[in-house]
Amino acid sequence: MKVYREPCYFAEAVYLLYFFVNHISYEEDYNRVNQYFGHRSLSKEEDMALRRVQELTRIAELATADLDPEDERLQYYFAHLPGMDKKNACCLAQSMLLTVPLQCSDLDEFARNLISGYDKMMKMGLKINDLNGIGLVVEPWDGQEELEPLAIQLDRLPCDLEAKWRILRALTDYVHHVEDLKELLRPVADKLSRLMGPLVEMNEDVLRYWEDYFRAHTMDDFQSEMFNSTFLFPEENVPHEVWLCLWYFNFLGTWTEWLDNIAQDGKPVRIIYIGMCISFDYAAHRRTRPDTDTLCAMLRGLSGKDNLDTLRLCMEKPISAARLTEAMHLNSGSVSRNLYALYKLGFLETRGDGKRVNYQTKLEALQQLFGWITSYVEGQ
Repeated sequence: MKVYREPCYFAEAVYLLYFFVNHISYEEDYNRVNQYFGHRSLSKEEDMALRRVQELTRIAELATADLDPEDERLQYYFAHLPGMDKKNACCLAQSMLLTVPLQCSDLDEFARNLISGYDKMMKMGLKINDLNGIGLVVEPWDGQEELEPLAIQLDRLPCDLEAKWRILRALTDYVHHVEDLKELLRPVADKLSRLMGPLVEMNEDVLRYWEDYFRAHTMDDFQSEMFNSTFLFPEENVPHEVWLCLWYFNFLGTWTEWLDNIAQDGKPVRIIYIGMCISFDYAAHRRTRPDTDTLCAMLRGLSGKDNLDTLRLCMEKPISAARLTEAMHLNSGSVSRNLYALYKLGFLETRGDGKRVNYQTKLEALQQLFGWITSYVEGQ
């Protein structure tokens, strides 16, 4: 296991300025998520996570003291993208963090890596799956599928036409935007490099917590317990090297990604980004009933014969997108969209067989959904 203790100042500055421009309180956001997940509430004296949030607030105020949140360039990159709701909000700068890892603390080097990674991904073909509070969810295009133009892919994102146009412009002139963003971030990142020492020390216990977790658990354990789904592992029972990074100003985010291009000794590498206020007990086993809007969205995701047939075929045995396309006599784009929508809602899980990604229905997820519906109707 590798552990990166120094922050990635490029990405940290992006999330700090996002909160600053949109007037988001770290403490209010922390309390909102605590309430949503039903996290055990502790007093301010006992709650170390809340003290970390208060330290974030202090650092953010110092780092942005000379900035005007209404500044035109700050607004362009960091204001909420139009058309996104508050819960799932994102900004243009976040959507540009397409290529990671974030294990680089130097601003200029990280920008170079960002551009280099973007170029490599574009050569392979860029597949945009979603847009959320982290940014664009992307992956290299599967060679079995027909490559779609960026404009068509962006058209499916949950934001309005103006936001899609801004993202498209940023992607098609990516180098210019990264360089512009880098210079905008530089004074904030420089301040963070001087201010974050006490916060980094304060979070040593968080890193030790997760180091201990990954000594005792596999990546399959982590994915299953944290997200109730399974990663796209290329093979079963292969040891995966874990690189651990800590988020600070995106302190509630927990996500992961492959590092195929730097796998060592033939072992796949998975980098884990842990929000500094996230413990395993906090994030796992939070399968409380969603709110009514979410339940309705999950039910809508099951509507239509194609979606039900997809779940039925994936229930019989794990099956690839290409074979589903043949079996259902649909075009590959429709099958891909259906698969991703069902996967995103948690009704499908994925497994690799060394050659392709196969999809399998998660019957327990469907049973859980209808259990939630029953309890809601019964008024429980």
